[in-house]
Amino acid sequence: MITTQEITDRLNSLVGKTFNYKGKNITIEKFKVLSTGNTVVFTPNPMNFLNNEIPDFLDNLFEPTHKEATEAQILVPNKELAVFDPTKENAVIKSALMDTLKKVSESAEYLPQAKAICDVVGVMVDVQKNEILMLGMINKYKK
Repeated sequence: MITTQEITDRLNSLVGKTFNYKGKNITIEKFKVLSTGNTVVFTPNPMNFLNNEIPDFLDNLFEPTHKEATEAQILVPNKELAVFDPTKENAVIKSALMDTLKKVSESAEYLPQAKAICDVVGVMVDVQKNEILMLGMINKYKK
């Protein structure tokens, strides 16, 4: 059984530091050991633990992850639409398709080249769909 003083000492050494806990980066801002046998850790959201759960909590703190979030990892609160800028690759594809549409409307001779461009873009879209599915599966198994 861990004592109140041991909890205080261990958490004091962690205040202000960032860790990965259950797949999320958290920063321990402060904590409060209560007389009721509970400890509240603020990350900044409060996390309530029984004092005997603190060792498990501390054992599950790992080095924070520093990777860029992808669109599939961004949470959208209240199911509102997320506004984001397309990737450079998607902007280039859109521009090429718009140019192709303009050229086809001006001259029917451009149709064979336009068809080839659309075929390539179709394959690129299929690849991106597979990447999104894989990200979804990876995130599902991380939880």
